[in-house]
Amino acid sequence: MAARDEKNVRPAHHASHAAPAGRGSHAAAGGSAHASHARTGARRAARQGSQGLASDSSEISTIGAGQGARVTTRKNAAEAADRARQNAERRYAKRHPEARAPQGGPERSVRNIVLLVIAGILVVAVVFAVGSLINALLFPPATEEATKQEQTLRPSDDELAAQEEQAEHDAGHEQAGVDGTVSYAGETYSLHQGDDGAWSLVNSAGEALVALEGTPVALVRTGDTLLAPENRDGGWDVPCYVVGGHTQGITYVVGSDGNPVQGSGDIASVELDGTTLRVTGADGSTTDVALA
Repeated sequence: MAARDEKNVRPAHHASHAAPAGRGSHAAAGGSAHASHARTGARRAARQGSQGLASDSSEISTIGAGQGARVTTRKNAAEAADRARQNAERRYAKRHPEARAPQGGPERSVRNIVLLVIAGILVVAVVFAVGSLINALLFPPATEEATKQEQTLRPSDDELAAQEEQAEHDAGHEQAGVDGTVSYAGETYSLHQGDDGAWSLVNSAGEALVALEGTPVALVRTGDTLLAPENRDGGWDVPCYVVGGHTQGITYVVGSDGNPVQGSGDIASVELDGTTLRVTGADGSTTDVALA
């Protein structure tokens, strides 16, 4: 604005000098006064303009980092969306305070805490009781299991009676002919003649236990020992077999002198008298053979 005033003054100043000299002194005085007034207005305008610029520069201030407008880009689009959602939630919460949920959750009274503790103790007790019951069923104590095994292995009364009867029988004596049988410990024994005419002592399965060299006249048992008196080569002897303790080969009953018991001639008959075997020959002679 000061520049416009100077432009207006300068033409007027020149105009005062350019006025024709022929005009009167009044006109010259009027032009000089007008030019002086114009210069005064220009100086006033210039001072006001400089004062206005100075006052405007004192009100200017700078902004710090993070202030001012922020342009949304692809990199901060998600962050801007989160801020917008949070602002919307805050505005909604201000308008609807009743919809705000308590941050700390429901308050628990002392009674509720006590009930929770009691419930926890009951649960632990039930779990312990069930576990103990299952463990007792799956893994019974050693004494109880031993008692059960003893009860299972213990024979019944009928079985005990049968065992006693069998034991009494095995401790006794018995005699049979060449076609008869004797038994011991539940096993049956007999004499068998093969197709070749040879005799042998066999068990109930037909297995040959001892091959005899002569012709047997009887089958005798005393305890666990089986006897088969036989005739052979004009004489006789007494082959024997011990149940469960016999080795391979044939053995014979021996006398007090350690020699096999034998006699001449053929055997007519044999008789078991307790622990004594009485052999009667064809000539009527008798020989007592001690078996114990």
